[in-house]
Amino acid sequence: MHRLPAMSAAAATPPCFSAVTSSARQLFSILRCVGFAPRAQVQISTDGIRVSVEDSRVMQGSPHLFFPSLSSCHAFLDRKLFSTYTYHPHLVGEPDIEPTAPTNTSSEDLDATTCFGISLSALLECLQLFGADSARERYAAGAPAGGSIVTSSLNRNLIFDQQTLRINGTCRILYEEKGSPLSIILEESGVTTTCELVTYEVEGLEEIPIARDALAQKIIMKAGWLYDAVEELSGNCPDRLVITASPRQPHFSLSSVGSMGSTMVEFTRTMLETFQVPGQIANTYKFSFVKHAIKAMATASKVSIRGDNVGVLSLQFMIDHEGGTPSFIDFRFLPFEHLSDHSGAEDDDNDSHDVT
Repeated sequence: MHRLPAMSAAAATPPCFSAVTSSARQLFSILRCVGFAPRAQVQISTDGIRVSVEDSRVMQGSPHLFFPSLSSCHAFLDRKLFSTYTYHPHLVGEPDIEPTAPTNTSSEDLDATTCFGISLSALLECLQLFGADSARERYAAGAPAGGSIVTSSLNRNLIFDQQTLRINGTCRILYEEKGSPLSIILEESGVTTTCELVTYEVEGLEEIPIARDALAQKIIMKAGWLYDAVEELSGNCPDRLVITASPRQPHFSLSSVGSMGSTMVEFTRTMLETFQVPGQIANTYKFSFVKHAIKAMATASKVSIRGDNVGVLSLQFMIDHEGGTPSFIDFRFLPFEHLSDHSGAEDDDNDSHDVT
């Protein structure tokens, strides 16, 4: 009588995180909106995946000093975007955020997250393997930095056709355990491609808080109109963007100032779906930072423009999906002006969305 070999602990242990979606294009369209930086911090929770990117950092050890117009961005991939979504926070050892649920609550319900850093540029390259913009040229030199690619049955003429990206394939995201690579497994038309992205430990990103109880402006409008305005203002190579809102005409305007002159774009009240501005307000931001959101402006259907009483700007974009839950991307910017102690502003809207 032969005894069957015992299963190894690794084989019996499920992965920390696994999710499947029917289209990599959906994920790509969201993540490319925050692709202005090469690296990103990924935060996995029971509610979804949060991808965070920043352009500058707050000076450590000095809560009163900020770099001018520091900016950050967060894209949230709701678990409803995936056909299957499984997260086991207890499998990565100590959670990055302590659980707040009672001890008798199952591990699936723990309010814990798993955080790690990845190459965002490599992730975008992986998601657009099946025909996205100019992928053929970018891959002529080999795999992107920060990841490896293993491809079977690859027909390059078919894979890099622009129309192939519109065909619904399957994308599986897998994270085995802390320190393991993030695996992206793409399946389409009989082709299976596995991309393994190196993960690394990261320091927590500095949040830019916005005081919801002290908003000086809240405006909701079509994102496409904001895109047209920013593109028009780009013509004079500006370095600063002035955003002005007032209860009186012109109600809302953007103006740019640069070496080649200044330009202003005004919006009438009828163009604004929501307009809550108690008094006149004007703040100046670094134009290049705000333009980081240009792809989100072009992709989203609506944008919520909020500013608090110290000038912190939030651009929250709503991206619609066919027959699915919309996704939200939130950009935050500090103004050019020197800010005094801003650490007391409480960011109490991490899980809320203003664009509806």
